[in-house]
Amino acid sequence: MPDFGVDDDSSKLSISAIIPAYNEERTVGEIASRTLQYADEVFVIDDGSADDTAKMAREAGANVLRNEANRGILCCLRRGFGFAMGDIFVTLDADGQHDPEEIPKLVEPILSDDADLVLGRRPELPHFSERIIALLTRFKVDVRDASTGFKAIKRSVASRMKLHGSCACGTFILEANALGARVTEVPIAVRERAEGKRRIKTRHIKQILYVIYYIIRFWGNDTHVVGSISDM
Repeated sequence: MPDFGVDDDSSKLSISAIIPAYNEERTVGEIASRTLQYADEVFVIDDGSADDTAKMAREAGANVLRNEANRGILCCLRRGFGFAMGDIFVTLDADGQHDPEEIPKLVEPILSDDADLVLGRRPELPHFSERIIALLTRFKVDVRDASTGFKAIKRSVASRMKLHGSCACGTFILEANALGARVTEVPIAVRERAEGKRRIKTRHIKQILYVIYYIIRFWGNDTHVVGSISDM
């Protein structure tokens, strides 16, 4: 494991980074290369890209798993969780929005045994649909960013997740919490995509229904929330 200055047994925990990517040849190589400084292994899941995403990721030192067709974020996460060998899984985007240098901050609550799932909380939620999902998710788990793609989770939790829905927004947190995961957030910085923000989240229309279903399904389960960590 990279040296994060941890002196106890948690320093022996290994980290696997999982990076879903779709047509991100311009950025995926740099992101994979930088991520390798903070993870023991990096898996890029090429989700049926029509460009050189897989080639650029492989040249940067990442392990590449390729979907022959575009299967979506949940399929990418399932494949990554199935192949990764680390004790902690970190997920981040391939488009440069997430800074790999923040991985130590993201995994610290797990290393200190204060949480099982850590969310990278963005300064703001750019889409109205994300704000709705966050509001709904808070009926069960008190978090402010339920749609972040920058997360750290214990393998022991991730390996038991089924990951149903149109995307991971809201449902990822609700399922992990139902499995007993302690959830917290840490603030992160977000870099805007080179071509600008994707403002329309049409898949969230269906995802909101999934979130409501998960809330009802897991309503009787105990909630395991650590709270928000603002200074790390």
